[in-house]
Amino acid sequence: MATIAAAALVLAGCSGGETSASADGAGASEVTELKVGVTPIANAANLYIALEQGYFTEEGLEVTPTIIQTASTAIPSLLNDELQLALMTSVPTVTAASKGLPISVVSGSDRYPTDGAADTTALVVAPESGISSLADVAGKTVALVGLKSAPDLALRVVLEEAGVDPSDVEMVEIAYPDMVSALKSNRVDAAFVVDPFLSAAKAAGLDVVSQPFTEGLGGMNALLWVGSDAFVQANPETAGKFASAIKKAGEYANENPEAVREVLPEFTSLSPEAIAKSVIPSWDGEISDADIQAYVDLMKREGFIAEDAPGVEDLLWAPSGN
Repeated sequence: MATIAAAALVLAGCSGGETSASADGAGASEVTELKVGVTPIANAANLYIALEQGYFTEEGLEVTPTIIQTASTAIPSLLNDELQLALMTSVPTVTAASKGLPISVVSGSDRYPTDGAADTTALVVAPESGISSLADVAGKTVALVGLKSAPDLALRVVLEEAGVDPSDVEMVEIAYPDMVSALKSNRVDAAFVVDPFLSAAKAAGLDVVSQPFTEGLGGMNALLWVGSDAFVQANPETAGKFASAIKKAGEYANENPEAVREVLPEFTSLSPEAIAKSVIPSWDGEISDADIQAYVDLMKREGFIAEDAPGVEDLLWAPSGN
């Protein structure tokens, strides 16, 4: 968040700079060429489905995907207008908003499943680790893609439900592509992995101990499409068109899982064998203020944001008049 805050301060001191459109959109044509940030995970497939099926073209949009690794890099890029939209999990989105950063949620993308069979993530361990349940994770080291992240929040919830104090678990940041090797080399005892890397972990013989997203956050919004306040205020029609196209793409993806498998090679390094075994996410573009508030309440409980953090009632963007 220090990086994010620094970016916000830089922007605050840079008045008069050129942007894609004026803050209120007056006298300016809306931007229709969009650079959109996505992480290389299966949940981002709806963007590529929208490209393949021509849904963005139908809306008059030219969308260029840009690979990002974490929300900490996405938010400064949104505020600097290097990216116009980005796919982000709910936790860093709410965290950024609680810090007063000017971002808006344009659309939902998917929800955490309530059925473990549909979960594309898991906490995995090596067979010889001695860990067979969440209770065994006490005193161990767990790899997460980011601290104070969605995996961090979900893991804390399920650990507490299993009677484990999260403070008794060492959580370390490791990028998804490096988690399997970290387990094999005994640098960590467990890793919270997401597809396409979960498929690789299973192929490597690692065991699933828990599915924290299903067990801890099931039914809650997972990934969101986020833009800066300046962009969505200046380009409300474009934001609405993007939301419409991405919702249509999610519906198509839900009905055509093989189409999802076909686009995975475009932004992941999965082998054909791993793609064939991948669990396909389920997309849902709907989101409400109640969905956001559920995260605010849980994140305050777990100490992710301050009890007196400013409200995020304006985080969810809606076209004027809606």
